[in-house]
Amino acid sequence: MGRIINLILLVMLVNGYCSAQSDFVLPMKIKPVVSGSFAEIRSNHFHSGLDLTTNGKTGYRIYASDIGYVSRIKVSSGGYGKAIYIDHPSGHTTVYAHLERYSNKIDSIVKLRQYEKKSFGIELFFKKGELTVDRGEVVGYSGNSGSSGGPHLHYEIRDKATQKPTDPMLFRSDIPDDVKPQIQGLKIYPLSKDASVKGVDKEKYYPTVHYDGQFHPKGWKELRVHGEIGIGVQVLDYLSESWRKCGVKTIELFANDSLVYASDVEEFSFAETRYLNAHIDYAEKKRTGKVIQRSYILPNNRLSIYKVKERYSIKVLPNQRYKMKYIIKDVTGNTSILEFILVGDQPYRKELKTYDNKRLKYNQHYSIDTLGMKISIPSNSLYEDAELLVHRNDSITELLSPVYTIGDDHIPMHKLMKVELPVPDSLLAWKEKLCVIGLTASNKTYYRGGKFEEGFVKMSTRNFGRIAIGIDTIPPKIRLRKAPASNNYTSRKSIEVLISDDFSGIDHFECLINGNWALFEYDGKRSLLSGAFKDIDTNKGENELVVKVIDAKGNSSEYKTKFIR
Repeated sequence: MGRIINLILLVMLVNGYCSAQSDFVLPMKIKPVVSGSFAEIRSNHFHSGLDLTTNGKTGYRIYASDIGYVSRIKVSSGGYGKAIYIDHPSGHTTVYAHLERYSNKIDSIVKLRQYEKKSFGIELFFKKGELTVDRGEVVGYSGNSGSSGGPHLHYEIRDKATQKPTDPMLFRSDIPDDVKPQIQGLKIYPLSKDASVKGVDKEKYYPTVHYDGQFHPKGWKELRVHGEIGIGVQVLDYLSESWRKCGVKTIELFANDSLVYASDVEEFSFAETRYLNAHIDYAEKKRTGKVIQRSYILPNNRLSIYKVKERYSIKVLPNQRYKMKYIIKDVTGNTSILEFILVGDQPYRKELKTYDNKRLKYNQHYSIDTLGMKISIPSNSLYEDAELLVHRNDSITELLSPVYTIGDDHIPMHKLMKVELPVPDSLLAWKEKLCVIGLTASNKTYYRGGKFEEGFVKMSTRNFGRIAIGIDTIPPKIRLRKAPASNNYTSRKSIEVLISDDFSGIDHFECLINGNWALFEYDGKRSLLSGAFKDIDTNKGENELVVKVIDAKGNSSEYKTKFIR
């Protein structure tokens, strides 16, 4: 009898937990269509929430998922744009990002603080009880602010204590998904000195086809390999009624029916998300755009998503056979299978390579002084040992300095390395305007930061590649956008100003109306400053607008104009 009571209690607890998990109000009262999933692989990070489409429009009401209080508000021209964070009694924080505007209750507080700080970009924190919201209360309106690529709502659910994001689909049963993950290919990697794939010591990609209810390597039933082998898989997912590419939740790999690799992206920490670059084949993504998820773990990969402790690779000897099987699931349990056979090949004989360049151990610190430049690479900056190419080219005479090549830009870095380039005496007169520039394969230049210190231009970077010394002396450009005749704005709701900088980028701006600071919102995607007349003080009749813009190297521009209200 006691066991039955305990079982009933356990079921009640589980059911209570499940109902709490799915009891959040949808943030919008339109049909939920997912355009970006949780843990979808993005540049340098996992996607931390759901992107919900807004039919290409802005201005939909955004509702609080449950009772709680606003714990944080952040406004910026990039990133999440206008975002709001709400803490709930359930122990979760919900996040609503890329908003067009906040509700009147919240917006009045934000505008007040922006004027106090004289800054469009702002971050505010609130304690429990200071700014409460009801379940289903309107807290904002959907938009396209920040680094958004189009109108949508970015919606997150985090653990309040750890701020780890969790898949919002685990809290919902009303977003349909009956589409299985699509396995596009697999890749085999020779890892040991004697390893080979199909008779050569090079990695090989195999596209897949679907038949008999599962996926198979196209044209191959057996894959010949030798030595220590790593395997990776290219997979994406779709949700019902959406053509947008999404991520999967679990990947399992079996060898002769034994589980040898397993990953599960149900939650992660923002502190670890950059290790994504070790989880994927970074070089393949750079070269071809294919996203291959490794099923073996690089030495300096510290993601917490792996469920098998061994850093799996498989050693295949001549005539051995391994029946390999991937089982891949999305968050709603839709499952796809990929099967193939590894057959042991004869040993591959190859000449040992000798490296003229420095071989870096991933877990060691390096201070390098060579070719006139200095490089400092902290330990654990790399995910595995790698060859460091260092080269100097003095033949590109139209540049201000030699071109220095540091490493291979197909190799990802986790930590910032410091680079110092020597400044010739002929450039010292311009030292405040000096910077580091990057060069593409066609020698097109772009800004990479850096500043002059103690005879060098110094920068910190996570990217290898070709660099040189550059200079930026050109100030930003400023002009009115679609100004009315005679600058008469009496029938307009806002005044808009276009600002741009050709090289180092906008660092700071300030707008004054009749000598007083005025709130102008900055949309970096459109290079647009917008001042809504409801948010700024003007005189009836003639007014003066002054716009000051400074770029990253201190070049400044000022624009003055009269307008009528």
